[in-house]
Parts: sequence; structure tokens; C-alpha cells
Amino acid sequence: MIVKGRNVHVDMQRRQLELIASVVSEVPDKEQRGLMAVMFGERLKREQVNANFDLSRFVKACMKEGN
Repeated sequence: MIVKGRNVHVDMQRRQLELIASVVSEVPDKEQRGLMAVMFGERLKREQVNANFDLSRFVKACMKEGN
């Protein structure tokens, strides 16, 4: 991640990624929820927020209804 011209390493924990997924899962429109899940997931992967981050697993968690 680049912040004001500096590289900043972010190491998100599983609980933080689960929090994001639970918020996304509450988007009522399923199509919009899917789009948001993929957009968030791709950005998190690109920013390398966690060495074990799994995009497909993240999207699947986002698409669960009623989290």
C-alpha cells in the first residue's frame, strides 16, 4: 500500500477480514453484494494484506446471507 509516497505494509488479521466480509454480506442486492465482494477481494489481494488471503474464500464468505 502506498500512503503519501511511502510504502506501508499492512498485515490484517483473519478477524479483520471476517469483519469486512460480514459487512459486505449485509448488502441486500445480491448482484451488488457480489460486485462489492470481488472489488474488495481483488484490492485486498493486490495490497497483500495477509499472506494467507484467499480471494475465492473471501468472496464466498461475503455471499453468505444472514451473517
